[in-house]
Amino acid sequence: MKLAVVLVLVVALASSSTFFLCHAHKGVDVSQATYENNWKCLKSHDYKFAIIRCYESVGRVDSNCPHTVYNAWDGGMDAVSLYFFPDPRADNPAHQINSMVEYLAKFNIKPGDKKPHTYGMLWLDIEGPQYWTSSKEKNREFFKGLVERAKHHGIKVGVYTSESQWSPIMGDWHGGSDLPLWYAHYDGKASFSDFRPFGGWHKPSMKQYAGNINVCGAGVDENWHP
Repeated sequence: MKLAVVLVLVVALASSSTFFLCHAHKGVDVSQATYENNWKCLKSHDYKFAIIRCYESVGRVDSNCPHTVYNAWDGGMDAVSLYFFPDPRADNPAHQINSMVEYLAKFNIKPGDKKPHTYGMLWLDIEGPQYWTSSKEKNREFFKGLVERAKHHGIKVGVYTSESQWSPIMGDWHGGSDLPLWYAHYDGKASFSDFRPFGGWHKPSMKQYAGNINVCGAGVDENWHP
């Protein structure tokens, strides 16, 4: 009986641990000002990380970014990253990255893994074929320009996209596959069971599994990584 009880406890603890770990890697991304109280509430709902928009597709830095970074850290997030929605029509990738870096520097926000006032990753948002040129070669060069300039600043770079967005923009091209992939599929499942290789990626790093929802008074997309 004692052995049976021990085994039951071990199984129960293992199951509990697995459940906790799954929820420990749940997070949100935001594209508007989000305040400390929002983040505290999100933390209480088991969201652990934040990804904040810091550049807009209209070709300008998102002015909500710096204080949302502060608020995310102050609200208890375990990790904070940024995403960057470029303006390919402007054809100046280095300038766009530079403008974000210089703007954040005014608020003492720099790349890094430790809080406060840091961000761990910069995710390049590659979506919306209507925002890009009809030339896949030009689009590839623009993308490479973004990556090169971000790395020049010591920034860790990843790619946010999906097969339905990447292929019309970049074609059958594997030029980003050495970078971490954050992919979107709104199936409501915090797992990679739906993933199918594309663009040279065979294993994603993160999934956006639900979008445009309201949690704790904030408009968010839900994300998960193992």
